[in-house]
Amino acid sequence: MTRRRDVSRLLLVVATALVLLAPSTVGKGSAMDEGAVVAYASRVPSGAIPYRDYETFYGPANVWLVAGAFEAFGQTVSSERAIGLLYRLVIVVALFVIGRSLAGVVAGALAGVLSAAMMANELVWAAATWGSLAFGLTSIALCLVGARRGPSSRQTLWFLLAGVVGGLAVLMRFDFLPGVVLASLPLLAYVGKRARLAWGVGLVLLVMVYLPLLALAGARLSRFIDDLNATRAGRTLPLPSPLEFPGSLLVAAAIASVVFVALGVVLWRRDRTDLNARLLVSVGLLSIALGRWVLWRPDVFHIRPVALVSLSLVPGVVVLVVRLSGLSHRGEVALSGLLCVVALAACVNQGALARLHSIPDVRGGYRGFFAGRDDPARLVTMHARALVRPGASLFAGPRDLRRTNYGPTYIYFLLPQARPASYYMEMNPKTANREGSGLADDLRGAEWLILTSEWDGFKEPNASSDYGPAEPNRVVANDFCLRYRRGTYGLYKRCDRGGASRGG
Repeated sequence: MTRRRDVSRLLLVVATALVLLAPSTVGKGSAMDEGAVVAYASRVPSGAIPYRDYETFYGPANVWLVAGAFEAFGQTVSSERAIGLLYRLVIVVALFVIGRSLAGVVAGALAGVLSAAMMANELVWAAATWGSLAFGLTSIALCLVGARRGPSSRQTLWFLLAGVVGGLAVLMRFDFLPGVVLASLPLLAYVGKRARLAWGVGLVLLVMVYLPLLALAGARLSRFIDDLNATRAGRTLPLPSPLEFPGSLLVAAAIASVVFVALGVVLWRRDRTDLNARLLVSVGLLSIALGRWVLWRPDVFHIRPVALVSLSLVPGVVVLVVRLSGLSHRGEVALSGLLCVVALAACVNQGALARLHSIPDVRGGYRGFFAGRDDPARLVTMHARALVRPGASLFAGPRDLRRTNYGPTYIYFLLPQARPASYYMEMNPKTANREGSGLADDLRGAEWLILTSEWDGFKEPNASSDYGPAEPNRVVANDFCLRYRRGTYGLYKRCDRGGASRGG
């Protein structure tokens, strides 16, 4: 009966999360970030390999899952965002399980709802970061369930599954590996060698998927490594003020994570059989390990995924501490009620339902990337659809190719009949625009270009403002003619000899 009641409460939490998150699945997509996911996923059936056929700084699992959704439901942004929604619901369920273990069903429900409220404050799409977090938290939850089983074959299976799911998190983002390992150690120390071995086997089997991919990348692997190291200078941001959002969110999360670890260590030393003590250390270590993401680029989009891990569990930890202090049952109920009110206020303040305003703005869009029928990017893309023949090579990027800070990667998805002309489908600073990148040669082999000055004003306090070689611009000026322009977007075709209206 208790298990059935818990399942019904979990379903209620998931339903609440859906209400909060559903409005955030509608809106204009991110031109390069979401655009890259759908563009790469649409190329999977034709055999495209990451690191060899296109540059990406993430693992392959996210793109492969989206490609699977495309095969099942069609190549639409709705299919891709359904995967993004699934990631977030998995996070809600995992935090429910963790919160329930710490302080009961109410704490689990609060953890799930608070995390949904935080996630609903940005567009829901299939970002690899949210996928890594979903599977990383699920791995912890599976370890917790397995540890409660006691030594048995079932426990071994639970830990094998936890290792596989943790490996899937690493296949989403390879830099998630330290977080998965550190977060699992406290719970692995609780079980026997057989369960620990099963976890390790599951993790290694999934992580080894990288080996054939890196082998297939061949000579381009060194280019990928050089690009990854070089682009950091163009993406790193200074830490925000701790007195302003999102700096205040980062400070709160950091304090919560340290408190979790410290409290867990104290309880662990008091009772080595206390799984909740180990769980506190596990969650705190995960948040701290993921701080690497934040230190590299501490904007709200990188802070929020890390912050929600610890902040959504704060109510449960508070209840746990109060319970350990010997507060009466009435006091505990009153505190739980107060926390529910605080959580509800947080949900409202996150403004998830406010995203409903964005729905009318995208009615005239195409595949989720335009704001209306008169969007210049839409008009140029629609014009290109009528002119670009199947199999023709196309490059999409900034008009001034000396700076490659951002680009309309989604165009490759919107023009599926075209073949990408360059390894650089994403535009990251210090990569395509660095000396020896090969971008100029890629352009010499292209038949069509779609170039934009939309992000010419892109400025950040880092090396992204530095100019690279001018050779790609000269190739455009000498070899391509403008065929159609609207606003900041232009469609260029390789000129016939003696053609007029050359690119410039």
